[in-house]
Amino acid sequence: MSTNPKAISDALKDAALYFKLSETIERGDVLNLFDKIVGKNIAKFANVKSFIKGILVVEVESSSWKNELFLMREEIKNKINEFFKKEIVKQIKII
Repeated sequence: MSTNPKAISDALKDAALYFKLSETIERGDVLNLFDKIVGKNIAKFANVKSFIKGILVVEVESSSWKNELFLMREEIKNKINEFFKKEIVKQIKII
C-alpha cells in the first residue's frame, strides 16, 4: 500500500471507477448542467426528462419548439459531448 498523499479529486475518481459510478455521475451532470450547456434561450422552453444509456429525452412546451429543437438536436448533442470531452450523448429525443 502506498503512503504517498493523493489529491481528493483523484481519490474520488478512483472510487467512482472502482464502484462503477462514472456513468451515474455523468448522467447527473448532464441533467444538472443542461441549461448551462445549451444556453438560457433554449433552456427556457426545454426540460430534460431523462438521460439513460446515452439517450437524452427533452420535453418542450410547444410544437413549434419541438420542431426547432428537432432540427437542432445534432448541434445540442455536439455541444454536450464537447463540454464533457467525450461522447456521452448518443441520441436526443424531443417530446
